[in-house]
Amino acid sequence: MGLSFTVGGAKGTFEERFAVEVAGVLDNAFGAEGDWEGVAPRHYGELVDSGWLELQDRAASELGPDSVPNLMALGAEGRGVYLPTHVRAVSLPLSVGGPLRCASLPGLRTELAELADRWELPLDDEGLQTLLEVSRDPDDGWVADAPEILTFARLALAANEATRRDCPLWLVG
Repeated sequence: MGLSFTVGGAKGTFEERFAVEVAGVLDNAFGAEGDWEGVAPRHYGELVDSGWLELQDRAASELGPDSVPNLMALGAEGRGVYLPTHVRAVSLPLSVGGPLRCASLPGLRTELAELADRWELPLDDEGLQTLLEVSRDPDDGWVADAPEILTFARLALAANEATRRDCPLWLVG
């Protein structure tokens, strides 16, 4: 299973018992300011290749790792959550699996804007959708665009929606 992007609450993103635990951990850490549980999820696809790591590597190489702390916060495997608030990156313990890595959605969007400017890429939904559609060839599947560019487009689309809905952006897999 690859890395998937989901915008919404913990319920619908995870099975019920785990969703309740995740929401409780977020409540304890940040208060009940966000709707960690109930917002219906919207899925933004799955990455099956090395796009996440390539996005991190290229962003850190071009802008410096200190300039992309939110992008780097979820680690090389890219599992965690971007919260719709200004928070410092933190890892919170869970009863199953590894810790829940959390970072700032507004901070991520700032970093994505810097990358879009550097790479001359769009940040609006229509431009990002076009980038994803144009990169598919009906006969040969995915073509020329580098995996990190396609990952950028999918992540930016999901971040736009999470901001509009004022809810978390989950990267799970």
